[in-house]
Amino acid sequence: MTAIKGIGVGLAMAVIALAFLGSASAVPPRAEGRIYANGELYATFVSTTVGDAPGQSFDALFTFPGTDLISVAEAAPGEAHYNGGRWIQLAVTFTGMAPEQFMDDSEVWFHYNLGHLTITDTGGRVICPLFSL
Repeated sequence: MTAIKGIGVGLAMAVIALAFLGSASAVPPRAEGRIYANGELYATFVSTTVGDAPGQSFDALFTFPGTDLISVAEAAPGEAHYNGGRWIQLAVTFTGMAPEQFMDDSEVWFHYNLGHLTITDTGGRVICPLFSL
């Protein structure tokens, strides 16, 4: 009988833990923005702009002004080098190819190295966390 009670309590605790994890990872309603990182689409929202801070405390966020393309981040949650959604905004301009949606920063750098696009630091520093969809 005690073993059955123990299983019941353990099962109840597991259900509560799963419910908590599900609600903790839910996408906030205001997270209408989208960003690609490592081939995955994430939800986001800009929470604030950031003043001066050490460069190593930011990751690169590639934006595509003048297009409808979704921004691409160089890091994502779960990676050791992810800085929690602190971004240096870099503007990508297509010069040697038609605008194309990238899903990973390696694609951006590949085309940059081929001379197909330019990358410019916009001076923008923002905090916008990424949430799994």
